[in-house]
Amino acid sequence: MSPKKRKEEQHSEFEHTGEEKEPRAIQESDQQTMEIHEEVEPDHLQEHISALESELEQLRRDVDEARDRYLRVLADFDNYKKRQREEIARQVNQAREELILKLLPIVDNFQRALQAAEAQHSYESLVQGVSLTLRQIQDMLEKEGVRPIEAVGEQFNPELHEALMREETDEYPENTVIDELEKGYTMNGKVLRPARVKVAASV
Repeated sequence: MSPKKRKEEQHSEFEHTGEEKEPRAIQESDQQTMEIHEEVEPDHLQEHISALESELEQLRRDVDEARDRYLRVLADFDNYKKRQREEIARQVNQAREELILKLLPIVDNFQRALQAAEAQHSYESLVQGVSLTLRQIQDMLEKEGVRPIEAVGEQFNPELHEALMREETDEYPENTVIDELEKGYTMNGKVLRPARVKVAASV
């Protein structure tokens, strides 16, 4: 057999073989595709979708309930703050009323002292009336926990005293308070106003 004829037979055989294999490969691919579709789309797919929709609806209801609870809590908190403000305002007003009621008798005593001094044209009556009224004020302050700060003769204490002046002297030890220019007060142990004082300095 000539080489040309043998080559033509081999070429014919190759083409024939290729025609046989190509349809078989396509059939196998189609079969695999069908199997995949059977796995992705089971018989109960619709039931599964319905279950998911039910879960989604339940989640929506839960979110709505949580939002409603949050809004109720927020409203309750706002009402609580409003009640607190009202209660604080009520207590402040009550404290003011109590203070005014305590001051009114003192005002009355001042008026009586002035009237007595005018009627008698007496300086002594005025001094006596003012002194009694001052004592009444001090008693009221003491009941509220207000105490005067000791100053003259005490060692200067920056927590209780405010030095306005320093005076050189050899009569007192250095940093001793030698004069009180304005009285200081504490209330229940807390400094309301420091005593303004003159302090001794070494010569």
